Amino acid sequence: MSIYQEISEKLREIKDKSEIALYLAYSSILYESKSIAKGVLKFEEEIDELRAELQKLLIEEGEEIGTETAIAVMLLTESMERISDFAKDLAFTVLRGEEIHPVLELAGEETNEQVLIVKVDEDSIFLGKRIGDLTFDDSIGVRIIAVRHKDVWVYDPNESIQLEKGDLLLLSGYREGIEILEEAEEEAKDIE
Repeated sequence: MSIYQEISEKLREIKDKSEIALYLAYSSILYESKSIAKGVLKFEEEIDELRAELQKLLIEEGEEIGTETAIAVMLLTESMERISDFAKDLAFTVLRGEEIHPVLELAGEETNEQVLIVKVDEDSIFLGKRIGDLTFDDSIGVRIIAVRHKDVWVYDPNESIQLEKGDLLLLSGYREGIEILEEAEEEAKDIE
């Protein structure tokens, strides 16, 4: 792997993890979940570690990639890391039990993209399914952001994970798609 590919991989991982940290932070507020908020803090630590690794790589390989490129990558990295810091701040709001600012509540109501957490229980349409079997991203515009599987949050989950009772799915998508999933879960519970 070339130095440029390695830098690109680390930047992508920081960007993806920062994005997911924001989803989780928003979800922790929406669901008033300290468990999700704690997941944000763990994620933010991982992003800090990735940033440090990337900075070390840039210093070590600075001559090969050039000063301007190294500075640009460092600035981009810092910007993405700040996003995870904001996510951490939101998570602390939940962990401290503070009231949520009304602007955040209004923003959640106005956006077309929604977040949903589904707990897999014995009546769930997701019980026993593998992540790879859940292809509703293409059909209704909802994607799986993370799964809490066996009490561990897994971000960008592997398709082979089989969902068990007690797992949590963090989903994001268009309001209409989220509503379809909510209705399907309710119908499955009504059958019992």
